[in-house]
Amino acid sequence: MLKVLLVEDDLQLAKIVKKILILKGFDVILKEDGISALEEIKKDSFDLYLIDINIPEINGLELVKYIRNLYDNEGFVVMITANIDEYCFEKAYEYGCDDYIKKPFHIKELEVRINHLLNKSDSIVFDDYKFRFEDDELFKNNKRINLRKKEKRLLHILLKHKNRTVSNQKIIEYVWEGEVKENYPLRQLINEIRKKFDKDYIKTVVGIGYRFEYED
Repeated sequence: MLKVLLVEDDLQLAKIVKKILILKGFDVILKEDGISALEEIKKDSFDLYLIDINIPEINGLELVKYIRNLYDNEGFVVMITANIDEYCFEKAYEYGCDDYIKKPFHIKELEVRINHLLNKSDSIVFDDYKFRFEDDELFKNNKRINLRKKEKRLLHILLKHKNRTVSNQKIIEYVWEGEVKENYPLRQLINEIRKKFDKDYIKTVVGIGYRFEYED
């Protein structure tokens, strides 16, 4: 289940957005101000952040800056605001937001933007390889490469966040699907996946997680 942090002080709007996201299958945490949102961000990263710029205590721009400093490029950030000025627009993207939506907006517009970020493509092509998300199959020059279930899930989460760091905890939760183990052999699984490729696409971010890097 994808985790969403919604930071919005307009409670009427926030409750509507939260309800829609829950119906779509997201796990949503709602915060009304920057300080309480910051506490949640310090606890763990999220797959998606929906942040109003003009919130009490700490503004949304500063939250985005903190998220990117703490978790690098992990998770997508959509900024929400009633006022789009040149300064906020430039700073939002400079600090690392992925999209921007102006109030008032139709809930369908927000859904489309979120879906676009989370499902940019049904497949990814890089060099001689292609990864198909619908069945987690990997191909080289149109020939299928045999992968075990956990290898498929590992590639899925890394490629969904391509060029973004994914934390060890998030990878373990996704790949092992809640299976309890004393020691999760994540490093071993990473090394096995690396052997499937002609070059090392998977970069280790020491003490944080891993990132699948390639240029479009």
